[in-house]
Amino acid sequence: MRIVASSLGFFSLLAISFGCVDSAYADDPWQQFDTQTQASLRGLAAIDRDVVWACGSKATVVQTIDGGRSWTQHGFPNLKDIEIRSIHAWDIDKAIVATAGQPALILKTIDRGITWKSTYENKSPQAFFDGMKFWNDRSGIAFSDPVDGGLLIVTTSDGGDSWKAADPNLVPKIDNGEAGFAASNSSLHTFGHQFAWIGLGGGSDGPSRIFRTHDGGKQWKAHIVPSISRAISAGIFSIAFENELKGISVGGDYNKLTDGTQNIAITEDGGMSWRAPRTNRPRGFRSSVIAMPSKGTKKVWLTCGPSGCDWSLDGEKWTALSDVGFHVMAVAPDHTVWAAGSGGRVALGRTVVPTVLE
Repeated sequence: MRIVASSLGFFSLLAISFGCVDSAYADDPWQQFDTQTQASLRGLAAIDRDVVWACGSKATVVQTIDGGRSWTQHGFPNLKDIEIRSIHAWDIDKAIVATAGQPALILKTIDRGITWKSTYENKSPQAFFDGMKFWNDRSGIAFSDPVDGGLLIVTTSDGGDSWKAADPNLVPKIDNGEAGFAASNSSLHTFGHQFAWIGLGGGSDGPSRIFRTHDGGKQWKAHIVPSISRAISAGIFSIAFENELKGISVGGDYNKLTDGTQNIAITEDGGMSWRAPRTNRPRGFRSSVIAMPSKGTKKVWLTCGPSGCDWSLDGEKWTALSDVGFHVMAVAPDHTVWAAGSGGRVALGRTVVPTVLE
C-alpha cells in the first residue's frame, strides 16, 4: 500500500533466559550503527551476528559483513527514486529484493550486490509489492496491492529466478480500498513448507482481514481479525507464527502512534480465528512482530513501532522493552535480532534484555 507508517528506527540482538522476569528494562538495550545513508530502511534480512542486509527508500540496499562496524551500499543507478521494501537473503552473496511502486520489479544478486538481474516485472500501474518471503531456499512468495481488482500473488520454485502468478479465481475478493501495508516486509509471513498469511488493511472502517494458504499459495481463504480495525491508515502491518497454530498479528493506525487499542490479535488455530490478548496490548501502533526462540520450547515475542518496543512471553501480557522505535526487526538462525528504520539506523541488542533472574 502506498500509504506508509511514520518514522521509526533500527532494531537489535536479544538474548533472553527464563526464570523470574524483572519488569524493568535496560536504559539502552540497543547498539546502533551508522550505515552512511539517510534512507528509511523497511526491509531486513538477518543471516547471523555478522551479516545483515537492509533495504528502503531511494533504491537503497545496504549490507554489513562485520557485525555493523562497516557498511556497503548497493545502489541501482537506473532506479534512483524507487522504494525497495522487501528483501530476502540466503547468505553473504545472494539476495533478492522487490520494489514498492513502479516499476514493479523483483531483482536478484548472486555476487554480493555488485550486479542485479530482474527476474519478474509487472507493468500494470497498480502493481506495488508489499511483501516477499521464502519457505526454503527455492520456494517463495510475494504479493502486491490489487491489480485489476484482486491481490496479485506470485510464487517461485527456483529460488526467485522465475515467478508465476496465482490463479486470481482462487484468491478471495478484495473490498474497496483494501490492500497490504509495505511498512516492514512482514504483513506477509511464511511458515513450514506451505503455510502463508497475508495481513490487510485500508478501505472503509471495519475489522481487518487475513488471507491464509495451506498449499504454497495456490488456494486462499479470508479470515476476519476483529481486534485490529481497518481504515485508510489502519490495519495489519505484521504477522509472525511460532508454530503452525500459534500466531500474532500487530498493526493499528499509523496516524495514531501511541494508540494502544486495536493493534494486536492472537490466533491458536492457524489463523482461522483471531482474538485480543487476555491481559494488555503493546503501547501503540506496531509495524513489526517476531517470535524469538529461547530456552527449551519457549518463545519470546517482540514487537516494535515508532513509540517504542515491547516484549511478551505468551502474547497475552506485554511489557515495555524500550522507548526507541523501529520499522522492522528480524531474527537470524543464530538467534541474534536486528532491526531497521528511518535515518539509515541499524541496531543490535547489547545484552540480556529484559533482565531475567534464575
